[in-house]
Formats: sequence, C-alpha cells, structure tokens
Amino acid sequence: MKELQDYSGPFVKNIQFEDMSKETLARLLRVYCKEMLTLDAYWQQQMRKRAGEQVERECMLENWTRIGKHEMKWTAEALNIKDNDIEAYVKINQFLPSFAQGVFDYDWDLKDKNNAILTVRHCPAFAALKNREPEKLDWTCRVFEDAGMKAYTEALNPNIKWRPLKVGFTGEPDEIACKWEFYTE
Repeated sequence: MKELQDYSGPFVKNIQFEDMSKETLARLLRVYCKEMLTLDAYWQQQMRKRAGEQVERECMLENWTRIGKHEMKWTAEALNIKDNDIEAYVKINQFLPSFAQGVFDYDWDLKDKNNAILTVRHCPAFAALKNREPEKLDWTCRVFEDAGMKAYTEALNPNIKWRPLKVGFTGEPDEIACKWEFYTE
C-alpha cells in the first residue's frame, strides 16, 4: 500500500500506523500529545473542584513524578538511546509526549555532553495561568517543575543536576516561560 497523506479516502479494513506518511504520523503524534496534556488539565480542574487545591497539587506531584521514569524509559527505548549523560537527556526530552514539539516552543543549547541550557519560549500552563491564576503559576513553575525535573533526571541518571535560570512570571513584554541549566559535576 502506498503511504497515505491523510485518511480522507475509502475505509481500509486493516490500516496500520505504518500505512501513513511520516507527515501524517507527526500530525497524529501532536494530536495525541495535546490530548494527554488537555486530559491532565481537565483532571486537575476536577480534582480541585471535588477535593480542593491541596489534594489537587499533591496528586499532580504524585502522578507526574511517577510517570517520569516510564516516560523517559519508553522514549529512550523507542529512540534506541542507551547513554545516560546530559546529551542523552536532551535527546530524549526532544521527543517526550509531555513536552511535545509544536505544543511547547523550546530550544536546547547543548554545550557539551555534561551541560545544556533549556529555554522555553511558550508553555501552555504559563500562557494560561500568568494572568488568570498567578499563584498557581508560581507553584507550578517553582514546586511542580522542580519535582518533575528531579523525577525525570533521576530516571536517566541520578547524577544529573539542574537549576532554574528563570522561572515564574515577572511581567516582561515577550517574556520567556522559563530557562533551566542541566549539568553533571
């Protein structure tokens, strides 16, 4: 079967992902990533509504720190990445479903195998919360992201360290969402 650019034609009984063009697969991946992140946002809203903000935050931390080891492992396996240095961490992060290309706008500056800078220009949470819920944004940027960094780095290499270079909303025009440094000593 010829690779399909879309599925607007006739029904194909045993269609597989492999039947789609790489462009179509990339569009599908972005949709799946958006769905996962939207589902998480809806879940957060329901937790807050039903159980309160404290329980919502505790559950967010638990869920995202638990999934970190799996997301890192599954993505590394899919990409056949076997190293555990900063370069490997960056490469895996470029394809994490929870940090989806096209949903987030970010740039990795890999200095060497042991040092990298991540600049996030657009983050959906930052954009949604900066004016509506600045206190939740501050918690998300400082507490939640720090816990996530710990879970995701430890999943690959417990010796990877990180530090925020810019987190939280300061009100600057065209402000980046955040900036982090990752390193090993």
